[in-house]
Amino acid sequence: MLKVQSATSPARGVPTRVPVANIRPGRSRPRRDISPESIAQLAESIRLHGLISPLVLREAGKGRYELIAGERRLRALKLLGRQWAEATVLSCGDCDCALIALVENLQREELHFLDVAAACRSILDAYPITQDRLAASLSLSPSALANRLRLLKLSDKVQQAVREGGLSERHARALLKLTDEAAQLALVSLAVEKRLSVKQLEACVDHEAARPPKRRSVSHVLRDNRIVINALMDTVRQLSRIGVPVKSRVEEGSDYIDVIVRIATAQGRRTGEEEK
Repeated sequence: MLKVQSATSPARGVPTRVPVANIRPGRSRPRRDISPESIAQLAESIRLHGLISPLVLREAGKGRYELIAGERRLRALKLLGRQWAEATVLSCGDCDCALIALVENLQREELHFLDVAAACRSILDAYPITQDRLAASLSLSPSALANRLRLLKLSDKVQQAVREGGLSERHARALLKLTDEAAQLALVSLAVEKRLSVKQLEACVDHEAARPPKRRSVSHVLRDNRIVINALMDTVRQLSRIGVPVKSRVEEGSDYIDVIVRIATAQGRRTGEEEK
């Protein structure tokens, strides 16, 4: 259980006034993107109606506090130049603080599903908490949490494209059948442009996954023919150094490069010696 206390020891659970300057940002920040426009709108609302929901803090030394939940509200208060903030101060450890921050954001304003996935992964990596307990804390089934965590297998580029395209979690999950980033990005663009439903995108993914893998061409593996030519010439020079009579020439055409290496036979060597 989380124990709630006031910064000035009034009745349990009663918010108290805390100096804004004494509040430091929290380490758990589930929300990745906070637009200046949303802060300005919230600041105007606070100016007109006051701070309806207190900040959630924990003590961080004498007279100092760490923010657990309410980053947007704290920024709005600073924008307004407010010196004091209403806050509820909790006594809790790092893991509980991270959970409270995530749950509070989920309840107060819709978090992007990729932000939720990243926050859950951070909690699981940083604290001794099981995936089942974390799922229960978020009112999710273990399988729902596992599916959300799988979304982090998408590359940063694909995740950003999903965000910018406004695709749903199920759209993003469909992309996991593919491992090629370029194919995933192409399908994200197609889904956004054509406004594909989840089923339509899944059909496109299945079609792409069923295609045979492209053969890697020599031109793709060896992008610079000069590398091949230099390697062959190095071999010719090595033969010459050990006494093998060898000659070579390179003939470059529009479509082909011919590398011709001529090694004299025993008869040829004798003829060459007689001519000398």
